[in-house]
Amino acid sequence: MKITSQPTKKPLNLLTRESLLRANSELIEKLQERLRGRRFRPQEGDGIKLAYMRVFIQALQVQNSILKDSELEEMKERLEAVEAMQARSLAEEQVYNSDFEEQDEYLE
Repeated sequence: MKITSQPTKKPLNLLTRESLLRANSELIEKLQERLRGRRFRPQEGDGIKLAYMRVFIQALQVQNSILKDSELEEMKERLEAVEAMQARSLAEEQVYNSDFEEQDEYLE
C-alpha cells in the first residue's frame, strides 16, 4: 500500500515595504561607498558581484509587485465589504421609511 503525503506548504515570507526599502538602501550605500573614492579601481569579481546585484534588484522588484497586488486585493475586499454594509443600511432605512409612511396612512 502506497501512502502519499501532501507536501507541507511553507508560509510566504513576503517582505514588508520597509524591509524592501531597507534592502534597496543598503545596496545603494554599498554602491556609493565604492564610487566615492577619488579614483575608481576595478577589483577582481566586480562583474560577478554586479550580476548578483542585478538579480537582487529584480527579485526586489518582483516581490514589491506581488506585495502591491496583494495590498490591492485586500483593499478591493475591504471596499466590497463597506459597499455591502452601505447597501444593507440603505435597505434598512427604506424599510423604516415605508413602515413610517404606512403608519401615517393608518392615522389619516
